[in-house]
Amino acid sequence: MRTRILLGAGAAVLAAVIGFAMYQWSSQSGLSEAQMAARMEEAEAAFARTDYAEVAEILTELSEAGLPLAQYRLGLMYREGRGVEINPDRAISLLEGAVAQEWPAAEEALVALYLERAEAASEPPEEIVWLERAARRGDIGASAVMGSYYFSGTGVERDIARGVRLLTEAAEAGDVRAQSNLGYAYSTGTGVAQDDARALNWYRMAAEAGMVRAQAAVGLFYETGRGTEPNIAEAVRWYLNVVGEGVPGISARLGALVASGEIGAEQYPNAQTWVLEAARAGDSASLLWTEERAEAGDAAALNALAVMYEAGEGVPQHDVRALDYFRRAADAGSPSAQLAMARRFAAGQGVTQDYMRAHVWANLAAARGASEAARERDVFARFLTPEQLAEAQNRAADWQPSQ
Repeated sequence: MRTRILLGAGAAVLAAVIGFAMYQWSSQSGLSEAQMAARMEEAEAAFARTDYAEVAEILTELSEAGLPLAQYRLGLMYREGRGVEINPDRAISLLEGAVAQEWPAAEEALVALYLERAEAASEPPEEIVWLERAARRGDIGASAVMGSYYFSGTGVERDIARGVRLLTEAAEAGDVRAQSNLGYAYSTGTGVAQDDARALNWYRMAAEAGMVRAQAAVGLFYETGRGTEPNIAEAVRWYLNVVGEGVPGISARLGALVASGEIGAEQYPNAQTWVLEAARAGDSASLLWTEERAEAGDAAALNALAVMYEAGEGVPQHDVRALDYFRRAADAGSPSAQLAMARRFAAGQGVTQDYMRAHVWANLAAARGASEAARERDVFARFLTPEQLAEAQNRAADWQPSQ
């Protein structure tokens, strides 16, 4: 944003710069071009002295006479609070006057003010008023947002056709949000004829520009062969770009591919974590994959099944099975399961209350980095005699994971 309010030039150059606008203003006010240039030179001198109040006074005089350059400059002063109190409404009024006379740069400053007002709006209707104004003046970002609002009926009466039109304008101008939203429209046939190839095309544009949710969509299209031939390698490439970025279900998609044998677990260090996510999401192949590894004594798989049965995720909720899997996972060395067993023994949840055993499991979990384990172990210690505490510490020191 420019902070210099007046052009850094003498009166002759200023007169040349404003050209036709000066002539029009001169004919309305009765001042000659020389007189106008003199007033602008006075404003320039006041600016050099940092006397912004005088600058504002001169520009106000010229603005009221309809000079677009003065309207533009004074609008910026009201926007920034230079020589006058900040007044966005006054700034907008002045800039709109300059835009009406097609003064260069005034529209860009005006749109920026519209967007500032939209961002500062406390209620959606107010935000929409300013976004609509910005969109009408060609701001691509505002068109993209208003397109999504009309498409979904957010804050406005739903108008899918209008939403698609605005989204298309913004997408063709390169707005990645609009491109992704158009991908959704074509993939679902909302407001347009369903067309997977066009959906993939719009999603890919947004994905290549770095939009995470579009990258996930492109991966899914390649995995399932929508709008293109199935290509698991390409799907995995896109999934790997976004795994861990907060897009729901991506880890599970990768896990399902591992469990089905589409990709090899040995190629990816996080493969087991992905499969466990898929199992929790209800993928039967991933559940079987997890159960096979649990039966082989894998601590992470055993703990995952314990959590699943405890919460009823991907399997029917079953407290007895959850306890059994937690016990086996703890014996196999899972710190999460060890902390879970510590809490169960402390609370007597499914087992006989036993603070000594709770201390042992919490101590083991703490040694393996389980969050909160050390603090809870110290709490359990308060319920033990010195002899019991020594015994608990000895048991933890002698403990070995099951084979």
